[in-house]
Amino acid sequence: MSRLRWRLRWTVKAITPPILILGTKRALGVRTRAAPAEQQGLTSAGGLTLSEPPEWEYVPEGWARPVKGWDVEAVARAYREKWPDYLAAIEAPNPLGVHHETAQVTTGDVSAHNMLVAFAYVVALAARGRDRLSVLDWGGGLGHYWALARSVVPGLELDYHVKETPAVCAEDREAAPEVVFHEDESCLERTYDLVVASSSLQYAEDWRGLLDRLAAAAGSHLYVARVPVALSAPSFVVLQRAYAYGYETEYLGWVLNRHEFLAYAAGAGVLPAREFLLDARFSAAGAPETPVEHRSFLFNR
Repeated sequence: MSRLRWRLRWTVKAITPPILILGTKRALGVRTRAAPAEQQGLTSAGGLTLSEPPEWEYVPEGWARPVKGWDVEAVARAYREKWPDYLAAIEAPNPLGVHHETAQVTTGDVSAHNMLVAFAYVVALAARGRDRLSVLDWGGGLGHYWALARSVVPGLELDYHVKETPAVCAEDREAAPEVVFHEDESCLERTYDLVVASSSLQYAEDWRGLLDRLAAAAGSHLYVARVPVALSAPSFVVLQRAYAYGYETEYLGWVLNRHEFLAYAAGAGVLPAREFLLDARFSAAGAPETPVEHRSFLFNR
């Protein structure tokens, strides 16, 4: 590989979020980053060489595949290290083209702008006629959307709750003391004006049961965002190796059939109010549908 091509490859990886833009990868001929050496296999054809597993992989056996998952210290550490840069990036009057799920916080990204402005719309709608808004953010990191909500709706009082892994919660309470963090599902014992699950529902093996519980906790609005969707194939499972983004882990996630997802949501007692398109795609070789796109959904009780 030439030096220029090597530098281009790793520049792309440093600024591209875990939800990859497939067109960029195809245009540049970029291969996915290898996992650490101790996790790579060895081949002996022509001598010992390191194999390079793909970042995205179709998992036909589904949730039987053993993985590290999200509850690792590296995820919490990556969130905390980038937290000050994220807060500075979303301050008004800056544009909201901000990605925090990257090797470094990036700004000026149109796809990120679309994603964050969609959330801003949801918060403004849920807060209409209110001075105070109660929110449950399932899988909310350090409270990234709490900080965004404060920025886009200044003066709104927020009763903000985040459900996260124990590793992330340990960092959260220092980074955002105004937010209430939960390590278990006790947060679902009450209702909230707005319940948010952004890039989190798909990581629950029993996504239907979780959707039921989130819908029951939503007093007015439920926002399920950044969901990988299949438009024709039945729901299936993929694995993502997220080493390039500082997470040092791999995890399983659903690609949900859009019709199946919306039909189940209706049965859970929430009705679609708005669907949002996202400029985010990935491809997993051998998957029933590829590439996979992402969408966000706002529901009303």
